[in-house]
Amino acid sequence: MMAEDNTALRTWQCLQMLLYTCTLIKVTRPHIVNPLEFAAKQANCNRSKHKMKVQRVPLKRVYRSASKMTGCEPDVNAAVFVSEKNAICLGLKRGQWQNVAYCHENPAENGVSKDPVNDVRRRWIMVEVNADVPEDQCYVSPLLFHNLQQGNDSGEVFIEFDSNYDAVLSDAVRRILILWKYVHRTDISNACKSIVQYSPDVASEVHVQVVESTKYKCGSELEPLLKGHFRIPKLISVEDVLVVPIPSHLAEEFIVSNSLIPPKYIFIKISGVKGKYGSATKQCVIMKMGITNLYLAGTTQCCLPLLTESFDDEGDLDVPPILKENFVKVKKVLQMEMKERRQVSPVVYSNLHHKGSKNTNTKVSSDILHSKAIAHHFKDNEDIEKCVCEAEDGSADGVTILLLGQPGCGSKRIIKLAASALGLGVLWTNSWHLKGDASGGTEARVQQAFLRAKAQGPCVFALLNIHCISKDRDGGEDARVVSTLREEIIKLSRENTQVLLVATAPDRTSVSDDLWSVWSYQECVQVPDLGDRTIMLDWLLSKWVPEVQTQSLAQRTAGYVLGDFQALITAARRHCLWRLSLKHDSKMEELSKSSVYIENTRDLPLLYTDLLKALDELQSIRSEALGAPRIPQVRWNEVGGLEDAKRQVINTIQLPLRHPSLVSSRLRRSGVLLYGPPGTGKTLLAKAVATECGLNFMSVKGPELLNMYVGQSEENVRQVFARARAAAPCVIFFDELDSLAPNRGRSGDSGGVMDRIVSALLAELDGVSSAADVFVLAATNRPDLIDPGLLRPGRFEKLVFLGVCEDRANQIKVLKAVTSKIPLGSSVKMEKIAELLPLTLTGADLYALCTDALYAALHRITTQILAGVVQEENAIVVVEEEDFNVAAEKLVPSVTPGELAHYRTLTTITRT
Repeated sequence: MMAEDNTALRTWQCLQMLLYTCTLIKVTRPHIVNPLEFAAKQANCNRSKHKMKVQRVPLKRVYRSASKMTGCEPDVNAAVFVSEKNAICLGLKRGQWQNVAYCHENPAENGVSKDPVNDVRRRWIMVEVNADVPEDQCYVSPLLFHNLQQGNDSGEVFIEFDSNYDAVLSDAVRRILILWKYVHRTDISNACKSIVQYSPDVASEVHVQVVESTKYKCGSELEPLLKGHFRIPKLISVEDVLVVPIPSHLAEEFIVSNSLIPPKYIFIKISGVKGKYGSATKQCVIMKMGITNLYLAGTTQCCLPLLTESFDDEGDLDVPPILKENFVKVKKVLQMEMKERRQVSPVVYSNLHHKGSKNTNTKVSSDILHSKAIAHHFKDNEDIEKCVCEAEDGSADGVTILLLGQPGCGSKRIIKLAASALGLGVLWTNSWHLKGDASGGTEARVQQAFLRAKAQGPCVFALLNIHCISKDRDGGEDARVVSTLREEIIKLSRENTQVLLVATAPDRTSVSDDLWSVWSYQECVQVPDLGDRTIMLDWLLSKWVPEVQTQSLAQRTAGYVLGDFQALITAARRHCLWRLSLKHDSKMEELSKSSVYIENTRDLPLLYTDLLKALDELQSIRSEALGAPRIPQVRWNEVGGLEDAKRQVINTIQLPLRHPSLVSSRLRRSGVLLYGPPGTGKTLLAKAVATECGLNFMSVKGPELLNMYVGQSEENVRQVFARARAAAPCVIFFDELDSLAPNRGRSGDSGGVMDRIVSALLAELDGVSSAADVFVLAATNRPDLIDPGLLRPGRFEKLVFLGVCEDRANQIKVLKAVTSKIPLGSSVKMEKIAELLPLTLTGADLYALCTDALYAALHRITTQILAGVVQEENAIVVVEEEDFNVAAEKLVPSVTPGELAHYRTLTTITRT
């Protein structure tokens, strides 16, 4: 008896194990027809798995690849592209349905990979084969990638393909299966029949909701839109988001009131699915008109897939390199805040859902679609407040972000990309449009803007130019509006509306202290330096321009931000189109020879010459602004004489650039002061140094920085040095320094403006020594009037005197440099002309001599034309020696001997 009892107990335990195994298999893999037979086969076969990383590619690329292979429109929610090698190894065929497992894995941090998420699910896919897919990856559309993520927007998605389903059973396992089938009264004649389902079932009933968005509205033509979309069977699953393209003849019905561009598509979400036997299921099914009944269940709000964004080689958002660091920071902050709010939001919304709201569905059969969908709205605001109080109370002040950056720096692009990475839309509001005639009007508009944002959530609410909202009409502080803004932000956090607030402002000085305290996180978008500009141009122009030319363009685009680079590319495309249009018949031949397929103007074959013309065009526009950095075009051959001054300036500027490892940045000279009589070539020398060294040049005249408003003159000084640091390597040239920095205490102005300017200039010069590749040159005619604090070591410590040409050799060099662009006669000898001149002439005097000689030659030629000696068509203006003789007789030196003696005295004083 004891033996029989033990045998029965062991048999019962085995049966229990079989029961648990079958139940587990049926729960995890409902598509398996016979779980026991499937388990036996899996235990007795050499079953292999292949894991691939899912990478999303642009939607246009998916359509293009599928159209080339099949010639028809693909199901973007089902198509998965694998490599040819993997398709052969796994026995996959194009157009084959495959049930795969997929899971999420969190990305590695600091080189340490996190544990994979234990939520392994299964889904039907349609296999597509493409030779361009890597072996360890598979390509999907952004729509399918979004549905595979299912809210885990920070993790990577992996798909696991199974093989060898048709394995051979052993005799022992076959006897167990026969016994199991006999007990359950099943037919054993089909024992070798496949136990795996090879295609998804057709749904009997599907419930969909229209996803609310600021880009479209639910129009009256929803019936033909859905009817036309589902004319081709689609793969769907519960919680899937589908994109429904809008035909051009129906686009006007879905356009919102404040937009001029009709939408291209709308989004719908699958809220419920019933299988072929009428029971609810979460598995993938086929939505097929004529068999499936479609129901509209109102509207909903959810995260949306990235359909309009481009992706890099890793499948991530293609972010401009100069914005990547700011984008990552903003995305992480928004991501953390969104996760915290989602932890509380389900409690709020579940209470509201069970409060008694009517969930009425509108049935849409295979032949008739009801055009009016039912929208779900919360009727009583008191219920919302009550449910919010019942939920876990979050922080009083939610996370708010303030982006600082000059216009065109890319703040809006960062907001858009960060929101797209989280699957959120962006509600743009310009704060200038919120300004009212009085504080009360501004408060009302601010409150209305926040109400619109709450109605569109989840979304990112972007307030542009937020600095203007804290100012009243007279320019004073408006504390009432800032207080209202703070209250609305607190409401956003307490109500858990999943509305994330981001604002933009030009800089810190434009934001008042009261408004600054509103924002919990501030991020500044810096002006890119030389290395960042090189990377940015390589990112934009890698198809057309070699790396060497890219570095040359980066050198000339100092101070450029994202908007400037976009304007540069647009202007280059315009010049490219103009160049191609001039070739007429050869245009099509050149386009056909291009190795890149051209769909639009973005794929035009740009040349380096197109970029140079566009750059010159933009530089001429930017040069109108104060202190716009640019590289002058003055060569050494245009500067005659001044050999000693050239050598001293080059040793100060060029040596740290050529040998940075040998010259310490903290021990180098920070400034050079050029002084001397007027017209000796101080400004010309500074431009030539910047050109030969390849430096950006900022020419600032003293009076240009003066401003009538208190504090604005000092701010202008700080802005000049800030632009120079952004445009490094750069030379700042202060002309007429004596008018900008006179001796403190002697300026005579009642407000002490000049003293404050000198103090600001001293503070900025002290910081130049620590700045990378920023040099300061200054010129003055009166060094004795300059504040002594500027001439001490560490500021303008190197003083270079530029005097008159005191020997014939220097005069000849200056004459040759000036006359290089003047047509001279063959008999003209500069040595003879120099003998006619005194040794007290400056470079400006010699330039005036050559100009007078040119006009004398012009007068001589016109006299001959009037006398009939020479025909006007054959007349050529050539400067002869006699013209120089006439000009030399009338030339008067601009510097008298007494003034020269005074400058020599100043030289002795400054050097001692």
